[in-house]
Amino acid sequence: MKHSLILFCLTVTSFFFAQNVTFTASKRLVVPVLNNEVKPENIVELVNTSKLTSKGAKTYTWTVNGSVEPGKGWDFVKGTNKNAEKIKITFNKLGNYTIGLNIVEKNGEEENEYSAEMEDLISVRSVFPELAALYAQKPKPNYVKLVEKASEYVAKPKFANDPTPNLFLSKGFLGLVKTGNSDPRFESAFEDAVASFAAAKELDKNGVIYDDEHQKYLSELETYLLTENIEVFVDEDSKNADAMDQLAEAVDFYSQVTLAPISSKFLEAYLKFNMKDTKGANLIFTTEIPKLKKYKKLDEETPYGEKFTDENGTEFIMSTVDLKVLKMGVKKVALLMKTRDGGKPFKACELLEAVEPWLIDDKDFASFYSTEFKSCMEK
Repeated sequence: MKHSLILFCLTVTSFFFAQNVTFTASKRLVVPVLNNEVKPENIVELVNTSKLTSKGAKTYTWTVNGSVEPGKGWDFVKGTNKNAEKIKITFNKLGNYTIGLNIVEKNGEEENEYSAEMEDLISVRSVFPELAALYAQKPKPNYVKLVEKASEYVAKPKFANDPTPNLFLSKGFLGLVKTGNSDPRFESAFEDAVASFAAAKELDKNGVIYDDEHQKYLSELETYLLTENIEVFVDEDSKNADAMDQLAEAVDFYSQVTLAPISSKFLEAYLKFNMKDTKGANLIFTTEIPKLKKYKKLDEETPYGEKFTDENGTEFIMSTVDLKVLKMGVKKVALLMKTRDGGKPFKACELLEAVEPWLIDDKDFASFYSTEFKSCMEK
């Protein structure tokens, strides 16, 4: 008898007799082989980690993008036994690759089959040295040329699934904004910087954006959005319709680029309240506060922020700017909730207590908390 289960997720679980089919990859970001010269950085090792409980003989079949035979952008490393528990492969074509493992287990006359796939497990990318060199030019990059060259790469079908050209395109556009370029071709450069980064984020399956050079740029982009846009309008009178429109646009831009979407949610709620969309604001409270309460700050910092786990236990980085944006939104809506609830702070306290462990060392937040919501701290 045969039983087969295919799962398309990063955490693979088979429900057939509680058997688990799992495997790991030594790398998830890899560069392609060039000129048939295989280097260590080109090799990905795939290892079966399944814990099947029965003692039957097992055979293993690996697939890459559904194929058991190499030739469509990938190959086995010379000397690899392709039916082993552990294999080594290389890639010569850019793109994202889905890896599958099929295990056939024979025990006497009985044969069981277990399968699993991890979609987009491996991303093969170019480092785009031409774009990197343009961006690193001293004393100042030629941002016009960077935008032109990056645009060429973005338009090529070969790089359609690679986030890196869009990242450099965003860098070029922001550079034009910050250096005051007046070329009429680039009058929407700021919007294009945001859109290009958002496109890269959507294409990024395996953490290209977490490279140090790109994280540094994300910090620059977030900081510009905060200081030149959000902070300019966030404390304006809520009856100033033009200022609130500008703030809404800035918050929308921020939500498109941040890797911590919850950071801007409460500013969104604040804006919905101002637009008399109480239903929309309350929906954010109902969905986001329970999530926020499950977030856990890890004892690990990066140059760009701190590591957290979200409501699903997934690790992510909350940047320094993310935390500032989150604090702004929390303060604004806490006051609104208190007013909405006739001066009773219970719902506001729930929100403040969720973020208090991460923000209490912030003098501005601590002062706000102890002054406006002292009763929360006394519970």
